[in-house]
Amino acid sequence: MLLKEYEERVIIKGRKPDCVNPTEANVEEPEPTLLIKPEDIVLKEPGSTEKTLRTLLRPSDKVSNYYKTTSSEINAVVGAVPSTCYPICGVPTIRSDIPAPRIRRISDRTNYGEEGSAYSLLYPTIFAQKGVFERDFFKTRSKEEIAEILCNIGVKLSDEEFENVWNLASKKHHRGEVCVENIRNVLDELRHADRIKCKTPM
Repeated sequence: MLLKEYEERVIIKGRKPDCVNPTEANVEEPEPTLLIKPEDIVLKEPGSTEKTLRTLLRPSDKVSNYYKTTSSEINAVVGAVPSTCYPICGVPTIRSDIPAPRIRRISDRTNYGEEGSAYSLLYPTIFAQKGVFERDFFKTRSKEEIAEILCNIGVKLSDEEFENVWNLASKKHHRGEVCVENIRNVLDELRHADRIKCKTPM
């Protein structure tokens, strides 16, 4: 709706009473409240001289603009304790806050974080395809068992090399226990060290 000049003056200044009797004009009347404020009149298009009223909001619209949920207000303080230090709400889906029991009951349906994800089901690793899982890598094993595993997978080591690998792997655990994962890490470190020695000029 376009505003004409006289309409704009009426809206902004208000209509003065046309009184013949001066005594009536001197009567104190309260300041009229305007339905439309001067800031509500805007240009129809940028650069044009035609003016129009901007879309007015109902009181309910103004309330919805400043609507805040209780959850957004909770801990909305600068310098407050971060939510990583306490449980935000309820019990987490993956119970990484408690250790998984060594022997689980059949009725225990708690997810301790050791179960596979959808990705691991769709794209299983070579180990998973062969029926070897994470718990098998971290299980404590004897020297004979480790030697048999290395022989079965085709890793050929002399007795002296095997003793060296075993000693390095046992130092990685505070009680000297050795698992397949420790042996793998030690073999990778030794292979990496050999490559570096070969690359460095003499």
